[in-house]
Amino acid sequence: MLKLAGSFLVIAVSLLYGWKVKEELKAHADQLVGMKEMLLMLQGEISYARTPLKEAFWQIASQGKEPFSSFLKRAAKEMEGNEESIAEFWGRLVEEAEDFCLMGEERELLKRVGENFGYLDTQMQLKNLELYIEQTEALIQKAQEELGDRQRTAGALSLMCGLFLVILLI
Repeated sequence: MLKLAGSFLVIAVSLLYGWKVKEELKAHADQLVGMKEMLLMLQGEISYARTPLKEAFWQIASQGKEPFSSFLKRAAKEMEGNEESIAEFWGRLVEEAEDFCLMGEERELLKRVGENFGYLDTQMQLKNLELYIEQTEALIQKAQEELGDRQRTAGALSLMCGLFLVILLI
């Protein structure tokens, strides 16, 4: 009876772990969409409202989703009296941001967004933002295509690992 209860617990925990991995994969895809929304809002603030960068960060932070909202608030605060270039502190902020579930290529893309702020004219900034929006869209498409397969794989692997542990322990 004790072995049966232990087996049930091991399988239940492995299934819960698989569910957690599925949720993390979904959060990753959602963050890519949030990143695209942030870039689109930034493009709108620069092109239509002609808002200075610091104010644009505050505006978008008040409307945007987490974790990008708090990221932009930090960026706006750091612009005050900062000796670093925008590209340097933007890259540092991206590296320090622990609440992003963005992978290496996606973090690099977000870093490159900041490299063009401040020294290019408005038209060049907008063209670069368009490019980054297109690249983000490609990443979103790729992540959404892989999401279902990865979620099924995570669920199957977690169940198989649980069953393997049960067999090993019995």
